[in-house]
Amino acid sequence: MDDCTRPSHTRRQTRKTKKLRLAAFFSCVALSLTVSASPALTAAGPELAPENEQTGSISPSSRHEVAVGQVTPGQEMATLSARLTDQSAGLIRNVHWTVRNAANEIVFNSDATTAAMALQPGDYRVEARLGAVEMDEGFSLQEGTRMDLRFVLNAGALRILPRIKGVESPGLDTTTRIFALSGKARGRMVDESSTPGEVINLAAGQYRVESRFGEGNAIAVVDVKVTAGMMSAVEIDHRAGLARLAYVGAPNAKVKWEIRRGNETELSDIVGLNASVALTPGDYIAIARVGSESLTASFQIREGEARDILLGN
Repeated sequence: MDDCTRPSHTRRQTRKTKKLRLAAFFSCVALSLTVSASPALTAAGPELAPENEQTGSISPSSRHEVAVGQVTPGQEMATLSARLTDQSAGLIRNVHWTVRNAANEIVFNSDATTAAMALQPGDYRVEARLGAVEMDEGFSLQEGTRMDLRFVLNAGALRILPRIKGVESPGLDTTTRIFALSGKARGRMVDESSTPGEVINLAAGQYRVESRFGEGNAIAVVDVKVTAGMMSAVEIDHRAGLARLAYVGAPNAKVKWEIRRGNETELSDIVGLNASVALTPGDYIAIARVGSESLTASFQIREGEARDILLGN
């Protein structure tokens, strides 16, 4: 059996919604970074990075090793596996593999640590997906041969923990969006998470992370580096406070809240008897609308402060 190593085509990195928890495959926590990020002036659009800044460098092209053996004609097959880096000893579990023939027909589509398939001689393309990492390679299977393709994804991971600095357990929903700062996906969102502490797999390189709490206006943006084979823990402290809105009145009342900053509407269409919103420091006006009645209260939010705003009859 002859072993050979040859360079692959350029790895593609695209947005991917499926997330895999693979912390056991990362050698260590590469970085524990506490970031007190200033709020962004405006929220990012659905596809472009905040301020659309494009910096940093992309990781090198992925590689794969190919081992070729002889078999009886009619018994041709290919096996696929992947590692995080050239130095990784273990294989990545449950990579999603898609293999297409020369007619672009799918001949294999499944999650597997090692994907083994019987194939007819010919040309094929294989896609390997791991979280937000996607690799696309081509290979040719000759008559009377079997191939063992071992890919290197050159991937790492982020574990992001957003917090409101000084406020314990705010109980708010969070949204974390990750944008590539270079490569083919430069400036575009490659992944999104609503689970604090989730392990997000990414190709090695530079990224911009945007963190937001619930329906509030507190948004933090920070740039991070993902290193192949490493998991970085990033704690993002929002410089904001928490306003706990409560309507004191009929328990079946239909309440719609509006938050103003001066004469400008900051937040609107918040529905419910109670609502908690993360707000950047400043002076605000809360308006509770119940039917044709409107109730207002002026209040101030400081960094790290949690305030109760009660409105009612």
